[in-house]
Amino acid sequence: MLAAVALAGCQAGPPAATIGASDEAHALYRRLAETMKACWFSGDPAFAAFINSPEINADRPRVLILPKKEPHGRPVLVIEPKGAATADIYGPLLAEPAGGRVRADLARWLRDENGCKGA
Repeated sequence: MLAAVALAGCQAGPPAATIGASDEAHALYRRLAETMKACWFSGDPAFAAFINSPEINADRPRVLILPKKEPHGRPVLVIEPKGAATADIYGPLLAEPAGGRVRADLARWLRDENGCKGA
């Protein structure tokens, strides 16, 4: 019987904070996608070989950066907003020369600092 009570407790709906975090993740996703488009994909030579492929899912928005030559291939960078100012960032682009720039730009943008090419 104790197991049934414990199981019932696990089946409760998500806490309000989880729902709010999803809204915050979507808001951060929109802000990052707009900033990346303006800063990286509007003529910046460091990103000329890549395209931006946004994915808006109900529970987990992501931005995928893909090689232009392989638009249906594996992403070279994935950005998954998790909340108002946090995101998971991973992919082989981080190990390339542009990786330092990617990390610096995203760190700045996550702090809600606007603008292209960090100081």
